[in-house]
Amino acid sequence: MARRESPLRTLTVAAGVALFCSLLVSTVVYWLRPMQLAYADIERNFAILVAAGLAPRDESLGDREIVARFVDLEPRIFDRETQSFTSSIDPITYEYRAAAADPGRSTPLPADRDLAGIGTLARYLPLYVSSSGGSARRIVIPIYGRGMWSTIHGYLSLNADLQTIAGISFYEHGETPGIGDRIQSPDWLGQWPGTRIYAMDDSVQIHFAPPSSNLLPDYRIDSITGATVTVAAVERMLRFWLGPDGYRPALQLIAAEGATP
Repeated sequence: MARRESPLRTLTVAAGVALFCSLLVSTVVYWLRPMQLAYADIERNFAILVAAGLAPRDESLGDREIVARFVDLEPRIFDRETQSFTSSIDPITYEYRAAAADPGRSTPLPADRDLAGIGTLARYLPLYVSSSGGSARRIVIPIYGRGMWSTIHGYLSLNADLQTIAGISFYEHGETPGIGDRIQSPDWLGQWPGTRIYAMDDSVQIHFAPPSSNLLPDYRIDSITGATVTVAAVERMLRFWLGPDGYRPALQLIAAEGATP
């Protein structure tokens, strides 16, 4: 006669199977975590690639191609408190937007220094280095700030001289359709490469103005008719993120490392 299964034995077997499956799933999730994170940020990563010149702005890339190209960038973390790069923070998993919103990982900005209108600034700032032959070819930094109706998020790329713009991309905003959203127009963004940033005194001199202005053309990008508030917000963002409270100390460190020609 076959042995009858007891409730205890049934429960023990079920618990064992559940535990095994749980461990199996946890192991798979652990090993696939970097790939999951890369795919979770596809839109953001594509914006970084566009700014770095590693992906054409008007080209539609598949998710796998975006991930494959993104691994060519070296992510680094700058510690504002120690004024140095750190390896204590994982640059792959670090979310600077969440950190900036966390009082324990950010500091308030005084109103007179908060040009971007962001309120608080994370202690750790990420950047991405596109290298060639062991030297930095381009540096990509995230930029964001308060626009007319929304917070505008984008990425700015600098050439190896750390004095001129290589590219720009905006990937998230809620500005006025047909007016403020023209900051994503390829024609307008096409003006940015080659524009100079810093004056001799290291101050940020980039301006947005019409061609009729008497500003130095090397530092000028055409403004957008009807989008005065949004364009002015972008200019303030640049002045903040390229200034001493933003990425200027990190860029100076990269220059001091001999990463530029």
